[in-house]
Amino acid sequence: MISIPPFVPEHPFIEQSEQFDKLAVIGVSARTAGRRLRDSLFVEEPDYEKVLSALLKRGEKSIVLIATCERFDFVLGDAKPEDTEFYLSVMASEAKMTVDEIRKQSYHHQGFNALRHVFAISSSLDSVVVGEPQILGQVKDCHRQSKSLGLTNGFLDDVLQASLVAAKRVRTETTIAQQPITLTSSALQVARGIHGDLSRCKVLLAGGGEMGELLCGEFNSAGVDSLRISHPRIQRSNTAVFRLGGEACDWSELHDLTTDSDIILSSLGGGETLFTKEIISRCLKQRKRKPIFIIDTTASRDVAPEVNELDGAFSYNLEDLENVAKQGKVHRESAMMAAWKVLGQEMQSFIRNKVERQAAPTISVVRKHFEALRQQVLSECDGDVDAATRLLINRLLHNPQVVLKETAREDPEAHLILEEALCRLFRIESTLINIGVDAVGSDEVKED
Repeated sequence: MISIPPFVPEHPFIEQSEQFDKLAVIGVSARTAGRRLRDSLFVEEPDYEKVLSALLKRGEKSIVLIATCERFDFVLGDAKPEDTEFYLSVMASEAKMTVDEIRKQSYHHQGFNALRHVFAISSSLDSVVVGEPQILGQVKDCHRQSKSLGLTNGFLDDVLQASLVAAKRVRTETTIAQQPITLTSSALQVARGIHGDLSRCKVLLAGGGEMGELLCGEFNSAGVDSLRISHPRIQRSNTAVFRLGGEACDWSELHDLTTDSDIILSSLGGGETLFTKEIISRCLKQRKRKPIFIIDTTASRDVAPEVNELDGAFSYNLEDLENVAKQGKVHRESAMMAAWKVLGQEMQSFIRNKVERQAAPTISVVRKHFEALRQQVLSECDGDVDAATRLLINRLLHNPQVVLKETAREDPEAHLILEEALCRLFRIESTLINIGVDAVGSDEVKED
């Protein structure tokens, strides 16, 4: 298992930023939730808009809901302590479960952990199948919908946009995006090895999930004879058919569909064995031993290992497909570490940009103050450039000199901090201060 490198902001004062402290993510994903919860929180278009509209009527602000078939995340740009219970209750209402049931399967990230989570989502590093391409478009759509309703603010928009920039870098600068491509290529290779001409093959998607749909799309592109999609919730089957084509079938027909399918993509992931040795054995008899190729895309294993003992049954999981493609563990972990490194760089860049923006209003005020002094000096010196520049320097340095003297008397430690800040602001070597001590009397600024 890959070890995620710790993230430590480079900027020394960033921990004091209230803006980042108020960033939060509250949600569930396929990594934390069981099948019942994931199925209940699968958000189709009308339900998605209903949730957002309800939040809008309630007066909520600075929210993006990232809802896919693998996650249901509220990203909050201005989180308050009471928000956790509120959004858990929203999820509980959608799932028709209790808040306590949701709480046990959810997560709550705050501050920089929330920022990392959003970046990881967009870059597909938090996906069930790391590197899958769909999530980038899904995050864009979710952000667009929240923004169109006026539910986002500038800071949250910046966070989402920065996460998309990071995701593009991850996809172009690392090999992480090759993993799902390699898996689908391997699946097609094995399928052709078993069945030959895929145009005569019938494909069944049992369940849902990103990898299952990704494989469906590849088999469709390869020109299979037909695609049937079946899920315990018929609306999920209908939604998948809308995206992929094919035919939505009732879950009660699963045995007949299995018997009539040459390629089965199992993507339910409920923790229960969906295809046992006995079930596949009966199907093979009815098929007169015509082979079945089964791909288990789940982490919890829909397909019993004993299925491979049957003549005519070829059961593969994602690790098996990786082995076919000779994608070893070392390469995969190296690609993930490279992707996390890119993500860290983009987070540092985003944070640094935000900190620098915080200085902009101060610079603007100082610039206006300097300009006012310049205009005043010009009017007083009547075109004498030498006198004007000397007077301007004296005026600009008068208040800093007064403050430095007062601080030196009252708080020597604070005086040293101010000296260091001045040297840093004007890029002066601190050693020059000691050299110039003897000249203080002659160079002391006087207010003219």
